Amino acid sequence: MAYNCLFSGVKLQTLADASENYHALLAENRKLFNEIQDLKGNIRVYCRIRPFLPGQREKRTSVEHVGENGELVVADRSKPGKEGHRLFKFNKVFGSDATQAEVYSDTQPLIRSVLDGYNVCIFAYGQTGSGKTYTMTGPNSSTKENWGVNYRALNDLFDISQRRKSSITYEIGVQMVEIYNEQVRDLLSSDGSQKKYPWQL
Repeated sequence: MAYNCLFSGVKLQTLADASENYHALLAENRKLFNEIQDLKGNIRVYCRIRPFLPGQREKRTSVEHVGENGELVVADRSKPGKEGHRLFKFNKVFGSDATQAEVYSDTQPLIRSVLDGYNVCIFAYGQTGSGKTYTMTGPNSSTKENWGVNYRALNDLFDISQRRKSSITYEIGVQMVEIYNEQVRDLLSSDGSQKKYPWQL
């Protein structure tokens, strides 16, 4: 009996040590993540250049140069010389040949940090027809290969939470809204009418 108690005590101590090490490692991970966020900045702005659609091939692009360091030079053909060139700087510019997977890979570390307790907001901004829906959700007849950021993020979160289920229980909820003409709409409304929120922007 004394042996069993001693054996159980050793096992409990081992578990306690493992738990303490786990929490220390988690704290260190969060500290390092915060340092990386501080270095990179809490807000990231990416630009994705939409490729020409079928029937637009004959049009000339206004994109003059895409730099490796997030620089984008756009030309205004109506203005001569340097006056017609504008330089924009982003955290990263994705060219017109960028795949959905490439776009997601830059946001993936942020999305995964949600499971460590961080708040993350990712949204697409641009005029009608600029490719926001394609980037965020993918085409209507979507396959896993051309899933957008939303579906890839959910797949990633569910996959990680499943792998960690023996040690951590997650509760995942989703809300999807659209801001259009200064009106907020719930895109997941079950009544099918895209419920409008009372807030005005």
